[in-house]
Amino acid sequence: MNLLEPYHQTYTYDTGNNLTSLSHQANSGDWQQTLTIHSNNNRGTETQQSTN
Repeated sequence: MNLLEPYHQTYTYDTGNNLTSLSHQANSGDWQQTLTIHSNNNRGTETQQSTN
């Protein structure tokens, strides 16, 4: 069994350079994490993760 495999990650940022999403693609499975940024203080307020 091989525990390492190639993967590709894509990052998305808003206009304030805050990370808003991370997508991970690999043969073993894909997932995406979405981050919500609070508009008043520029801090992360919520994270959601989904798998494909």
